[in-house]
Amino acid sequence: MDQDRRRQAESFLHSGEQLIAVCACEPGPGVPSPPESLLAPPEPSGLGQKIEEKLPRSLQGLFKARTHDSRRSRPAAAADAADRLPDVVDDLGTRLMHGKSMEGGWQSAAGEFLISRANARGSVTDVLVVTDRRWFGLTDVSPLWQSTPVMKQYWEAPRQAVVAVRANPTGLLQKGRMDIEFADLSWVSLLAATPAAATAFAAAAARYH
Repeated sequence: MDQDRRRQAESFLHSGEQLIAVCACEPGPGVPSPPESLLAPPEPSGLGQKIEEKLPRSLQGLFKARTHDSRRSRPAAAADAADRLPDVVDDLGTRLMHGKSMEGGWQSAAGEFLISRANARGSVTDVLVVTDRRWFGLTDVSPLWQSTPVMKQYWEAPRQAVVAVRANPTGLLQKGRMDIEFADLSWVSLLAATPAAATAFAAAAARYH
């Protein structure tokens, strides 16, 4: 599996860029999902586009409005409440069991990472990649019935944007947990798909910091 992940990452490298490490992972328990008000409308499916093309022009706008964005406007107070710090919406039971899962609001680097990930609408398990130049995240956006992955880059940041990757934080029982710490002091917890990979990934990232 590691070789498959590396091959996926290699196809996104720039000319002369050196791949350092990859890790299949997903958000840790208790990591909040971004509010709908901060997400872009989903892209129309291929089937939806074909249906839209066959409709009379007078109906295409209505079809697009109903299928491209099902969200409804909300009062400003409700939107403000949804956009507060993720700590407000953290489930208390999850936090007691697994510890804090994120630090920073939706405007922080950690928040922007989660928003970018949610906008990709890909698979549960992603591929986090670090190179000699940057960090980036990949996710599989292929339809469920397709066996061949279609990888999409959903996030990118320069090397200096991530100041540390802490594997298996002291006092927490989650195997494979990694806390990704950003330069603005925000952070988010991820779980490596293979728990043992967390330590190796963190060590590789530290060596080339």
